[in-house]
Amino acid sequence: MDNYSSFIRQFRPELSPKTLSQYSKQLRYLSDGYGLDFNPLQLTLDIIDIAIEDLSVKHITLVGLPYEKNIRLAVFRNLINIFSDHITPKDYQILDSLILEAKITK
Repeated sequence: MDNYSSFIRQFRPELSPKTLSQYSKQLRYLSDGYGLDFNPLQLTLDIIDIAIEDLSVKHITLVGLPYEKNIRLAVFRNLINIFSDHITPKDYQILDSLILEAKITK
């Protein structure tokens, strides 16, 4: 089990092995896309900064990577839950709305 799988398993032990594998793969894509070695907190804060500034979560799709929007949005939603202590309630509400909007639009 790699760092990404272990990290996700720590906070979401109920996930099936298949879902855990998908989540860790998407987390790895995001980390690579942002040029970060394993650092889920920094990755989350970077994504949040861009999402709040642009009022969009489209940047988490990362052009050139396999596009699995709903899985990547689920990973991001889990990250903001995990690091909720670092997010203001207002930003948390905005991020939830942006994720929901991204899930229902093409």
